[in-house]
Parts: sequence; C-alpha cells; structure tokens
Amino acid sequence: MPVSPTLQKFLNRGDIPYRLIRHPYTETSLSAALAAQVPVRQMAKGVVLNDDEGFMMAVVPSDRRVDLYAINQQLGRVFSPAAQQDVKILFGDCTKGAVPALGQAYNMPVIWDDHLAHEPDCYMEAGDHQELLCFSQSTFKQVMSEKPHGMISH
Repeated sequence: MPVSPTLQKFLNRGDIPYRLIRHPYTETSLSAALAAQVPVRQMAKGVVLNDDEGFMMAVVPSDRRVDLYAINQQLGRVFSPAAQQDVKILFGDCTKGAVPALGQAYNMPVIWDDHLAHEPDCYMEAGDHQELLCFSQSTFKQVMSEKPHGMISH
C-alpha cells in the first residue's frame, strides 16, 4: 500500500505535488528518515493528541519531541497523547505506526512546528512503513498555511 487512500484523495483533490520515496521497512519516522537517507530534521512526524474537545495532530521534526506545554499554552487547551486504539481507528487505512503528518486529510485539526518551515524539503510517512512523501518547502507551507504553528518541540 504505497499511499493511504484517504491521503491520496486529499493530495489529488488539492492538486498537491509530491514525490514518493521507497525505503526498506522501518518502525519509526526517525528510522524511516535514516533508511531513506534523508535528513532527520526534514522528516515530519504526526503525533495525535486529544483533550475533552477532541483530537488534534502536532507535526514536528522526527528528531524532536512534542512540547505539550507549549501547545497547551498556545491553544489554551490541555492535550495529552492519544491512546493507540484511538489512533488506529482514526487512521484506519494506515499501517499501525505510519500515520501521515497531514491530519487535515483525516479532518483533524493540525498544529505544526516552525522548525519545519526552514527546511528545503519535508518528508513524511505515506501510511505504511516503506513509503515517504516528499514536499518542497513551498508546497509544505502552502498545505499548512492556515494551520496554527509555533515552536512546539524540543
């Protein structure tokens, strides 16, 4: 399964240009970046959060960790990591652990880390453990243009 069907529909509907990069099987975004020989700071990972208002995705570089305090301060909410069972249901057409960092494709609000705005390219899981999507900086910024962002990782 190269690109999850939901993600493929989102990319097609928005006429969003990307490259698909195949790599050996890996379990994490960080190891996917290493296997695909792309800079780990350019590899975005999507971390699903939730609170009493619902789910949200935080998109951060694969070599960094989500700063829940910064997100909660910026959004005035109290998020915590979502349960794996919830993530499995929300991203039912993706392999476990290969969540694409485009929550908006799944009708999920997104907040993204400013570190990603300074990279020439942005890579992310395509929904399995062997394919990455690659977006140019301008495409990534366009896809995330109306989403909140800030320094949300450490």
